[in-house]
Amino acid sequence: MPATSPLLLPLATWWCLVLLLPPQALTQLQPDPNPEKASHAGQAFPHVSLDGSPLSHLLLDSRSGQLYVGAVNHLYHLSPDLQVIMFTGPNLDSAECLPPIVPKDCNTARLTPNTNKILLLEEGLASAGSEVGPRSLIVCGTLFQGICEKRSLGNVSKVLYQTSNPVDTQYVAANDPRVSTVGVVLNQKGVGLMLVGRGYTSKGPSDIPPITTRRLAPSSSPARQAFSQDEELGKLVVGSYSEYNNNFISAHRHGDHVYFLFSRRDMWHRKEYRTYVSRLCAVDRSFYSYVEVPLECSGGYNLAQGATLAEHQGRPALFVAMAAGQASTPTATGRSALCVYGMSELDAALQRAQELCYTEGGRGRKGQEEAYIEYEVSSKCLRLPKDSLKKYPCGGEHTPSPIASAVPLSATPSLTTDTQLTAVTTTTEAGHTIALLGDKNGWLHKVYTHTHTHNTTGTLYLSVIVDKDSPVNADLLLDQSGQNVYVLTDSKVSKVSVSQCEQQPDCRSCLSVRDPYCGWCVLEGRCTRRMECSREGQANHWLWSYQPANQPANQPANQPANQPANQPANQPANQPANQPANQPAYQPANQPANQPANQPANQPANQPANQCVTVQMQLYDCSVGQSDCSQCRAVPSGYGCVWCGGETPGCVYNLSCSSSPGPADTCPSPQITQVRPVSGPVEGGVLITIRGSNLGMHYQDIQGGVTVAGQEHCTVVSSSEMTCLTPRVTPDTKVMGVWFELDNVKVAFESVAGKTFSYYPNPELFALNRDDPDTPYRFKPGGVIAVEGKDLTRAMTRGEVVARLGDQECEVKTLDNTHLYCEPPEKQPASLGNNKLPSLRVVMGKLNIDLGTVQYDTEDLSPVPLAAQVGLAAGATVVVLVVLVIILMYRRKSKQALRDYKKVLVQLETLEINVGDQCRKEFTDLMTEMMDLSSDVGGPGIPLLDYKTYAERVFFPGQRGAPLSQNLDLPESRRQTVEQGLGQLNNLLNNRLFLIRFIHTLEAQQNFSQRDRGYVASLLTMALHDQLEYFTDVMKTLLGDLVKQYVAKNPKLMLRRTETVVEKMLTNWMSICLYSFLKEVAGEPLYMLYRAIKYQVDKGPVDAVTGKAKRTLNDSHLLREDIDYCSITLVVKSGVEVQPCPVKVLDTDTITQVKDKILDQIYKGAPFSQRPAADSLDLEWRSGQAGHLTLSDDDVTAVFQGRWRKLNTLQHYKVPDGATVALIPGSIYPVSPSLELEVCPSVYSVEMPMLEGEEGLRLWHLVKSSEEPEIPKHSSMRERERAKAIPEIYLTRLLSMKGTLQKFVDDVFVAILNTKRPPPIAVRFFFDFLDDMAEKHGIDDPDTVHIWKTNSLPLRFWVNILKNPQFIFDVQVTDSVDAVLSVIAQTFIDSCTTTEHKVGRDSPVNKLLYAREIPRYKQLVERYYSDIHSAASGCYQEMNSTLTELSGVSGFKPHFSLLCSPLFCSIIASLEEDAAGQKMQLAYRLQQVAALVENKVTDL
Repeated sequence: MPATSPLLLPLATWWCLVLLLPPQALTQLQPDPNPEKASHAGQAFPHVSLDGSPLSHLLLDSRSGQLYVGAVNHLYHLSPDLQVIMFTGPNLDSAECLPPIVPKDCNTARLTPNTNKILLLEEGLASAGSEVGPRSLIVCGTLFQGICEKRSLGNVSKVLYQTSNPVDTQYVAANDPRVSTVGVVLNQKGVGLMLVGRGYTSKGPSDIPPITTRRLAPSSSPARQAFSQDEELGKLVVGSYSEYNNNFISAHRHGDHVYFLFSRRDMWHRKEYRTYVSRLCAVDRSFYSYVEVPLECSGGYNLAQGATLAEHQGRPALFVAMAAGQASTPTATGRSALCVYGMSELDAALQRAQELCYTEGGRGRKGQEEAYIEYEVSSKCLRLPKDSLKKYPCGGEHTPSPIASAVPLSATPSLTTDTQLTAVTTTTEAGHTIALLGDKNGWLHKVYTHTHTHNTTGTLYLSVIVDKDSPVNADLLLDQSGQNVYVLTDSKVSKVSVSQCEQQPDCRSCLSVRDPYCGWCVLEGRCTRRMECSREGQANHWLWSYQPANQPANQPANQPANQPANQPANQPANQPANQPANQPAYQPANQPANQPANQPANQPANQPANQCVTVQMQLYDCSVGQSDCSQCRAVPSGYGCVWCGGETPGCVYNLSCSSSPGPADTCPSPQITQVRPVSGPVEGGVLITIRGSNLGMHYQDIQGGVTVAGQEHCTVVSSSEMTCLTPRVTPDTKVMGVWFELDNVKVAFESVAGKTFSYYPNPELFALNRDDPDTPYRFKPGGVIAVEGKDLTRAMTRGEVVARLGDQECEVKTLDNTHLYCEPPEKQPASLGNNKLPSLRVVMGKLNIDLGTVQYDTEDLSPVPLAAQVGLAAGATVVVLVVLVIILMYRRKSKQALRDYKKVLVQLETLEINVGDQCRKEFTDLMTEMMDLSSDVGGPGIPLLDYKTYAERVFFPGQRGAPLSQNLDLPESRRQTVEQGLGQLNNLLNNRLFLIRFIHTLEAQQNFSQRDRGYVASLLTMALHDQLEYFTDVMKTLLGDLVKQYVAKNPKLMLRRTETVVEKMLTNWMSICLYSFLKEVAGEPLYMLYRAIKYQVDKGPVDAVTGKAKRTLNDSHLLREDIDYCSITLVVKSGVEVQPCPVKVLDTDTITQVKDKILDQIYKGAPFSQRPAADSLDLEWRSGQAGHLTLSDDDVTAVFQGRWRKLNTLQHYKVPDGATVALIPGSIYPVSPSLELEVCPSVYSVEMPMLEGEEGLRLWHLVKSSEEPEIPKHSSMRERERAKAIPEIYLTRLLSMKGTLQKFVDDVFVAILNTKRPPPIAVRFFFDFLDDMAEKHGIDDPDTVHIWKTNSLPLRFWVNILKNPQFIFDVQVTDSVDAVLSVIAQTFIDSCTTTEHKVGRDSPVNKLLYAREIPRYKQLVERYYSDIHSAASGCYQEMNSTLTELSGVSGFKPHFSLLCSPLFCSIIASLEEDAAGQKMQLAYRLQQVAALVENKVTDL
């Protein structure tokens, strides 16, 4: 065995070599001696049996003739003679984990079979300046998320390419053996690519598009690895991957295009499963050219099973084996057909869809929709210039895609069958097309196809069995010579000859075989293919077997009436038929009425008859078809057939009966061989079918003479079959036995069926209206009637149940144990009784149940079209079935989710109990610290911002020098003019028409960004602050327009984001109205929460570089390393006469962190803007009288580790507990001895982590950023998607922090949502406005109004304040404090949602932390909303008084920024077009204002 390639080691040897047979072990395969597995004619085929069932793919190398077989855990390489060369084998994997698989990181890893999904051949390509590369085998399996590799064609154990560390862009095939994957190899300008189509998988990566482009060779860029799907390569973008679950059948390259054949549910129209063909330009890397069209095969054949692209009558065509789907499901039934679609017609249909979507908006000539945009993307059909398709045949950035045709391409079945077809391939012989079809039972059928009146008709002429009861795989391949076809079944590869001409010994047998391949070569005297016969081109030198004129002549024109159906009419009785008796019937679907069934449609009528010399005679075989005495006696007496008894009885010619006592005058007693069914209800009346022999020659023979248990008479169907009704038994009767009586001969039921006939209690059917049976059941035409019941299928089948609605049948569609679904007539049937309405009656044997009356819902003014009725009925059936499945799945999932939920709660409760003591101790320390602060609350202890600063930070967040604080920096000569212009602008803004048109015009501009909208809204708020009543009225008008927009789309999304001017106006309005509430009610608990968070965070280590802390609520900001630290107390001296102040710090704190903690202690309760900046001070360590050492984060003593420089800490300087330090003025900032220093340059700034130092050095404090624990790459998908489950020790840290802060969080939430005091008037006013809007637009869904209220108040205002306390307080919010506040703010918004709060293993950490509290907070929110709603309305007058009072808080003026917009001209033009604006000269007045402000000379 060769050594394993080193490249395979990281992947734990995906394909490992198992066996390599030496050349002397290769043996020629022998025919299968088992006659049951051979053809009907007794012929066996060379084959090889392989392990790895089911075999998946078969690939033929056309150059060498070598075969390659992909299977489960195996890859085979076969010679043309089907000799085994080598194979390969399985591995450790999990669909939930990403490769490479490491068992300790993937708990679900198991020894998983590897099913081959793609097996393709890559031709060697020549890149620029290099030789042609080697040809290779592309192999993709289900393991390791469907990654691919390249192998040598000559030695499949040799790996040419395999990634050692696959990334998510290299996942190609489906990781589920049940999900289809297809591929086709392309060459785009010297670059090898592979287009792959794959279905949706529920496990593993869920965002892989249905169709992707993969590069076959790695490039210089690391991101462009082999089999990767990078940004330069196209993909089919899909809105919902699970909804568009395409089941791919095949992929084909034809001309300049690539075609994919697949089936899926029609998501746009009928919701039924259909087959589609999609097309892409081979050079289109962006998928702009994607277009698809549904295929229709008449007769309800809607699911493709196999396909091939081949020549037919000299033109390319797509041959598709179709099957009928089972009741609106993707499951195929046995009913199948062969449909042929010309490629020219297919391309025309695809091109028409493209053209309509490009130039006609998808509409046809009559205005109906014929093309549309599929896959839930934002594109839409356009009206581009008429020549757009000609100029852009492969689409472009401006053309719509992906396009779908609403008009199917139809075809009439060429052949139909009752056995499911699974494969198809075609071959051409002497200009004739022969289709080879494989089916589910292992048969190969040979069909001659010909065209008649534009339809393709197929005639079956031979069927052979290849592998009994083993489905034929879709990979049906012809060898290089075209003389053999390779057939792949579950465990075999067989080599079947396409013809058996050489087996026919004489002219008669050659012409009688009727094989399109064969003919009689006259000069050579043998049966050959046409190409093998010399002088075949000359007349009468080669007689075609399939030509009727060449059949043996002078044969009898009439045949006995009882000729067997499986024997050709002109075939001698002793010659075996080509069609086996047990093979399902095939029939041509388009055979002309005046044409013989087996005659080609294009055969000339005057073709000269070339005949073999035959002797005219008439033969009749009495034994054929006469299996018993009664059948034999039924043969016309002219044939002389008699029933001959003896040891071997049978039907023979009368002169041939030599046994004693001679021909029988009477037939033996009847014999029963089969009885079905074997169970029924006690009511009786179940139809029983009896099969046997000698049941009589005619119906009159046994009419009234056969009964069941001596009670029920039977009905004769044929000489070997009769039907009987079961007798009724009473509930108190015990059934001792069931038998049949035929002419006083008793036959016990169990002696025939092998078991007794079982009686079961009658099934129960419930009335249609169970609550009120007298009320008619309302039925909408086009649907189905659902009847509920119990034990409906225990003793009955769907075929035995009859439902009647009035005088017509209600066709039973589905019957399960608890439901019966029947489809009534389109129009309401007439009643059979006195009632005007028809009753629904269900008959089960003798059980006749009336379920109540049915009344049709009809709309006379707008009748529903027939197509719509059919669609509604089918849709209702699908919905009912889906609902049943969903209910079962939901019950199972809900129980599992409940168990997981309880388990998680128990785990959290256990953890909280474990950390309870620690929480209590921490809480006691915190409360002691907060006691000092509480004594100052209400006075200088809360550093509230003044209103102007508060408004500036809320209106213009993150901006320095906001317009509120800007003054007009103008020369005195222009000041008066500009102020005059601003005054006129103020007058214009007070014009309601102008202001609304102004806002709408701005929002209509494409280059008016979201940030610009917010900026303009804040400027308007500032300008109209002194007229808040007017501002509120304008805001309500704009909100009314916004409601209209969202009601037409999705009302629940309104106010979710700040995307319009009015939404930012609402934020500012809430901020203005709730400032007094913040100041008087919510400010104190909010400030206490902020101080508690800061105190707790500072008690533990905080990394000065990364911002991560040991004490936090945010798992992404959690310092996971165990840092050794201890708390020390420094004695701080800040002046000669000032008492030294003790300050607690950590020995791991940087010098800057120590200075901040000292300043926090000295300036406790003081506004942050009034304290000196830490950078302006130096920290001096004083030891004794002469020992003074200045400490800093960076000095000559700093520690270096390569390119890393560590920030200095107290531990670095070895500062002891109780050391004396002092803050002294720094060398840059001169200060006075009393530390009255320069204030911070920005009190609004937040500490930013430092990563890069000077000269490229990287700074670190507690942990290096590159050494932080990363997410294990080889862990499961579930863990990767939620940032991994936090170990219990880290969750304990979070819970400890949460428990310590719980009281302060509760205080804040209660203060906001408390209804014991009247809620703010602005909240009541606005909630009342939202209720009015909902009522006005007919929105009665309480969840929608709840979401509006949540989006307008909690989401828009309170979350903003909770996350940014610096908006209301003069404080500094560090990264570590901000991380904790973000979790609390998210908890608050989760408490305001209407969705049920469920937690599980995959829930975010903040939801786990507050899993027990969120339901309680939800109750607070619901009560808050309910109390406001139930309060008396009519608060508008009170609101107007409040607004008038608030208007005088600050006298802001309009800002000239409103006129500095590049959209100024658009506003002027809009005002000039408005009639009312023209009357008031609004455009003229705005131009006049602009001229004054901008100092323009104007002649206005």
